[in-house]
Amino acid sequence: MFLESCAVAITGVLAGGLINMLADALPSRQPLRIPQYTDGRRRPRLAWLGIGAFLFNLRSLPEPKPSGDELSPGSPPSGPGGALLSWRYPLTEIATALLLLLFYADTRDEAALLSTATLVKFAYAAIFVLIAVIDLEHRRIPFAVALPLGALALIDAALIPVSEPGLLAAAIGGLVGFALFYVAYLGGVAFARIVSRKRGKPLEGGALGFGDVVLMAAVGLILGFPSIVLAITFSVFAGAAGAIAVILARTMQAGSYRPFARVPYGPYIVGSAVAVMLIGH
Repeated sequence: MFLESCAVAITGVLAGGLINMLADALPSRQPLRIPQYTDGRRRPRLAWLGIGAFLFNLRSLPEPKPSGDELSPGSPPSGPGGALLSWRYPLTEIATALLLLLFYADTRDEAALLSTATLVKFAYAAIFVLIAVIDLEHRRIPFAVALPLGALALIDAALIPVSEPGLLAAAIGGLVGFALFYVAYLGGVAFARIVSRKRGKPLEGGALGFGDVVLMAAVGLILGFPSIVLAITFSVFAGAAGAIAVILARTMQAGSYRPFARVPYGPYIVGSAVAVMLIGH
């Protein structure tokens, strides 16, 4: 079990590195490329993973190097204005590893490590982390991520016999998730229009984006009915608590609070889905 857990953790870290690459490429519709710093310079191989960059003091390059010149692990970080690698990179890798370990611990009594059911859960975990990272940074959920998540859930429900829910429960869950969040989305659009008219200028964002609607539909396909109702309930309360926390934090910082500023909702949906998957449905 220990060796399997180590293998899962290493897989999670490597998957987190890929997630970081996708999170850099997808929002700007760029192809995948070798990991780079924010100034466009390639990161040394030891810094391809965020964990490696932080461990080997390679958060940045001190000065542009001639072509082919390798950087030693002990090189100092750049001075002011350097392209420091953000904490998002190692945190994403650690979070992915921890989530894979949680899913592995939840399924190891039911299926082998390399079973299809376990691998599908690992895929869910990786996509969840990717969605959360992109939404936190860019305030949107790309359809290029949410739609494949729903397709994977349909395949899971239809073709994997040991998987729960069944195809009918998954379809109902997807419809319920889409319908309830679509109504909330329309309500947010109507509210934004009313506020925009009263303020005399467009309202920034809205309560929900359509990407949130598609994501909740995908979560409904994963969890099925009635578990999707529990996930929606969790996400509503978690989102409300998070919004209150953000308002309080920004109010305490003079000038940083903006009324009606959009809060990324994807992480709350993802967190609620993971909670329901782990507690059983």
